[in-house]
Amino acid sequence: MMKFGKKVYLFVLAIAVLLSIGTITAFANNYSDTNFSFTFAPQSSAPVYTQARAKTDHSSSYMKLKSLSRSDGAYYASVVRKDHTNFSKTWTYRFDRTDLNVGRYLLNYAYEDDGETFVRIKATRAVSPNIGFTASGVWSPDSI
Repeated sequence: MMKFGKKVYLFVLAIAVLLSIGTITAFANNYSDTNFSFTFAPQSSAPVYTQARAKTDHSSSYMKLKSLSRSDGAYYASVVRKDHTNFSKTWTYRFDRTDLNVGRYLLNYAYEDDGETFVRIKATRAVSPNIGFTASGVWSPDSI
């Protein structure tokens, strides 16, 4: 027969294990998709941005281009701070019609530089400013 003290110890240990499992799931990253829509006006080289979202871990950000209004449209994307400034390391990715419906992971140093912070995607045209086009899809600041 088990002594009372040993039973209490095992009960407390079981509770501690259950609580630790619950806290693991509480720190899930911010990987849900949010829609974006970029408009690249003719004769403009100004960058466009997504809305800012919280970045909660060191994983890559994610972007999927779902629609491009012109087959010759293309843009470059990078992850930047909420205030539009770059991190200490910046990777730039080209998106064009070959990327339609293909999810891509965007490396960034957001978490390494700033810890938990707010980020957005900066997009600049990768084609002649003589054409206007739109691009839309989904993105998330963290990935699974």
